[in-house]
Amino acid sequence: LSLVRLRELKLSHNTQERQCFQFYSEYARCDASVHTYKGGDVCCHREDGKKVCSDEAGVKVHEDSRFCLTPILRGPIPAGFGNTPYMEVLDVSNNLLTGNIPPEIGLLSRIELLDLSNNTLTGSIPSTLGVLVNAAVLVKDNIIITGQHKDDQVAPLSICNDVRGFDLFHDPMWCPPERNLMRKFYDEAKGQEWTNSTGWVDEFNNHCKWYGVECNEEGLIVSLMLGNGGLSGRISDAIGNLTSLQKIDLPENDLKGSIP
Repeated sequence: LSLVRLRELKLSHNTQERQCFQFYSEYARCDASVHTYKGGDVCCHREDGKKVCSDEAGVKVHEDSRFCLTPILRGPIPAGFGNTPYMEVLDVSNNLLTGNIPPEIGLLSRIELLDLSNNTLTGSIPSTLGVLVNAAVLVKDNIIITGQHKDDQVAPLSICNDVRGFDLFHDPMWCPPERNLMRKFYDEAKGQEWTNSTGWVDEFNNHCKWYGVECNEEGLIVSLMLGNGGLSGRISDAIGNLTSLQKIDLPENDLKGSIP
């Protein structure tokens, strides 16, 4: 079966009919005990040997020693979706999908809606999604977002800067506005020619760790020190939107134009 021409795949809220298993049955084999169950996913085997699984929300324990499970679409997202170049809608939200988001999804150049929200996806958001500039990219309510994370964890710079339909676009923790502003500064001052651009415009690097940048406790830029660094081009107007900036030190460079 070839899916190369597939344009829409909608599998959201993919739950099945509830199935019950008698714990003491000679056929039923569950990976949890009715008497000691305290939460979590449960899988049981039917008499025909087929495995049935449910996330915690779909597990019911009855007093007569039965597990009743409401199966849901689960498992990793296949990387093969990258081989469906005509895909315009991929909606697998509100299931129990696990693992990382395959970077190959960034190959879906025609995608208009990519909805991966409300699953249990882990890892990081791949930077390859940054090319989906015309798409709605939805990832909220996954372990990636709701789980514990480092204070400096951010979404890829290219997504925050270019993908307006990214559902975390306006979340300052995941998409710090000043990081986008400093990318404009980097581009207009020909950052690729600087003598030291350590950390600058790295997809996953917090802008407060970029060379020459100093931030306060709120993650707002207070100082920009890039003297004798090979800067040329012009000073970006974006500098004027750094509301906490107290010091700019850019001597011995080759910047031209007016001061914003």
